[in-house]
Amino acid sequence: MSEDIFRLATVEDASELLKLVNSAFQPIRQLDIDWPSTRADIQMVSENIEHHSAIVLERDGKLISTITIRFPWESETPPSKYPFVWWFATLPEYKGQGAGSKLLTYVEEKVLRDMLKAPALTLGTSARKHPWLADMYRRRGYEVYFEQEKDGDIGVMMHKVLIPERFNPTLLGAPSWA
Repeated sequence: MSEDIFRLATVEDASELLKLVNSAFQPIRQLDIDWPSTRADIQMVSENIEHHSAIVLERDGKLISTITIRFPWESETPPSKYPFVWWFATLPEYKGQGAGSKLLTYVEEKVLRDMLKAPALTLGTSARKHPWLADMYRRRGYEVYFEQEKDGDIGVMMHKVLIPERFNPTLLGAPSWA
């Protein structure tokens, strides 16, 4: 039986992580959604690993899913005062098998809630060009707190409360690009 390992990505993972991201985001590129992850190159992946917390799910020595956590102090204009997750990707051959869900749950519950005591987390997605993704996040307990129409799409910012008694909605704020 395969053992799943959750860990931080290292710069040694950059090449394999680039292949994972490029493979996973191919359908997003075809939808004409311009996210940084859709045009990733080795330098962008390396910088993502070096400057943020890129968590990977490894199975049988192979990276199969990834998600990156950006913290508010990493930018002068953070999307919110809560951690922001992005670059969430799973190899296409593992889609529908729960690998991505398992990684996201690990990041939400073990890393952000239990280890770092983050009251909430945020993310951004497309509501018009990629509506099934926003719906998936809603089913996982995320709520939209900001919408903006741009270039024929609707960008949405969503949040999920992890520790209700410590959550302050005023800290969500509007993203810097608004």
